[in-house]
Amino acid sequence: MLEHADVIVLGMGPGGEHLAGRLAEEGLDVVGVEGRLLGGECPYWGCVPSKMMLRAAGLLADARRVPGIAGSVTVTADWAPVAKRIRAEATDNWDDRVAVERFESKGGRFVRGWGRLAGARRVTVADREFEAARAVVVNAGTPPWVPPMPGLFEIAYWTNRDAVEVLEVPSSLLVLGGGAIGVELGQAFARFGSEVTIVEAGAHLLPLEEPESGRLLEDALESEGLRIVCGAQVRSAQRPELGPRARHGRDARRRTATCRHGAAL
Repeated sequence: MLEHADVIVLGMGPGGEHLAGRLAEEGLDVVGVEGRLLGGECPYWGCVPSKMMLRAAGLLADARRVPGIAGSVTVTADWAPVAKRIRAEATDNWDDRVAVERFESKGGRFVRGWGRLAGARRVTVADREFEAARAVVVNAGTPPWVPPMPGLFEIAYWTNRDAVEVLEVPSSLLVLGGGAIGVELGQAFARFGSEVTIVEAGAHLLPLEEPESGRLLEDALESEGLRIVCGAQVRSAQRPELGPRARHGRDARRRTATCRHGAAL
């Protein structure tokens, strides 16, 4: 049976959620369609939880600066409180019930699923079909991009979403890409004890910013123990050969890749 609405919003990320909520508050009959979590990247994997990670990592860095400036201090990094805060305070353990209820309290109708355009102002979601009297708004968003690299799909690689959800800091981490997200996550994990290497194909980190900014950042990160490799394109990835003990321990999370200049990372 065909269902009717004034506006259908496909994709309830930050933009779609805001638009759908405002239209519903103005009295329009709005259907919001989302296949993942209402609110999208920012509250569940981006802005909010990542800044909890950075704040905690920054506190560790500040404490390590105390010797020689203000006395002495002993610093022991512990990821458990960070993971707990992300689940309890930011993401509700990746449950969007509160966000759905907030949207519905404004008068909107929420439909969980993947919407498809089915004609002029028509949308299908699984076995349901909707028709919009005024407009269909497409706010589809994107998933994390994974490079089609030989061997990568054969290992347990992470995207930024996996990094935010992690319960335990890896012993080592190879970050592909020296943009803002790769740099901030790499630095956070390094401050919690990971051996981090960041590989950037461009001539410097933060390739969208001024070259001087990227080079200053490289110096700062290297002073914290990160390894920075710029001007290198990763060609392939493979799982390292591990002994029985390492296979069941934290070293099983190590990643390797071969760069264009032949360095094994």
